[in-house]
Amino acid sequence: MSQYKLSKRVEIGTAGVLLQAAVAITMAFLASGILLAILGFDPWEALDALRIGAMGDWESVQGSMVHAAPLAFTGLAASFAFRARIWSIGQEGQFFAGAMMAYFFTTIVQLPAILMVPLVILAGMLGGSLIGGLCGVLKSRFDVNIIVSTVMLNYIIVYLLSYLLTSRIWMAPGEYYVQSARVPKSSHLPDMFANTDLHIGVGLAILTVLAMHFVVNRTTFGFGLRAFGDNQVAARFKGINPKRMTVIVMLISGALAGLGGMVQTFGVDFRVSQTFLTGYGSAGLIIAVIAGLRPLSVGLVALLFGGLANGGLFMQVMADVSSAIISAMQAIILMFFLITSVLFQYRIKRVTSDD
Repeated sequence: MSQYKLSKRVEIGTAGVLLQAAVAITMAFLASGILLAILGFDPWEALDALRIGAMGDWESVQGSMVHAAPLAFTGLAASFAFRARIWSIGQEGQFFAGAMMAYFFTTIVQLPAILMVPLVILAGMLGGSLIGGLCGVLKSRFDVNIIVSTVMLNYIIVYLLSYLLTSRIWMAPGEYYVQSARVPKSSHLPDMFANTDLHIGVGLAILTVLAMHFVVNRTTFGFGLRAFGDNQVAARFKGINPKRMTVIVMLISGALAGLGGMVQTFGVDFRVSQTFLTGYGSAGLIIAVIAGLRPLSVGLVALLFGGLANGGLFMQVMADVSSAIISAMQAIILMFFLITSVLFQYRIKRVTSDD
């Protein structure tokens, strides 16, 4: 007599991960189509507009990649901290801090582009790492909850930028909108190729994804990071200092998020504004969760979300769909990835027993 029961998989494997992603994306877009129909839109027209905007031609693909670059950095920042079970929710503030620190340097230093571009890149990393490192120190020295400190610093950094702009310390004279003056031309991230929209921030994002994959999976530090995340008590017996590891992880995570803010500001916006920078940190958290905290997967999911952002503009124009629908679609994608991640951990096993 045969019976069936659920058994947990030891390892899903690469094929299982790819199948899970395919199922989750398919179900998410089916659910999004139903949502569009309920709201009175033509789902075929809207989703086709999304496809065209995301990858209809080479220009659309470039736009999706440009949108994906800062998301990849905040996704990497979140996944790196979460791998160590350090629940940093500060990617938004660190993203702002990176943009702000890089912009600050452009107001006090004027150099040729060959020197200015590396300077703003380093300044972006510095801004984010200072905020992340501060949270790490507060945790290691005073046992301040990481979630509390990172969330509070998000608000502090955002309000600091608001003050710098509304008090006209950074706001350009005669400017109507609450935004800074444009950054000097010498600090713009140059294009990687002629006649393309792909600035070097996109290439930097790709290299960072590959570098983080190597660090996490192929280095002694990466082994220590994963061991620390799996069992801090056991890691301590292996000689890993938890306080030191916490500070290092938060410094690196903050630097990654800060790089994202710099890339968005100096590769796309060319000025600092609260409106331009809002939302990338929270999107990075979603990307990290969907990617299962894997750096390579973070890059792919960031590209998916970049396509949603770029295609969303086409949806608004071609199908008259509200931009809020894109946020709803991101939430639906996250929901189905979470559902499938649980379902794919189990399999139906046939058990044969004698009568």
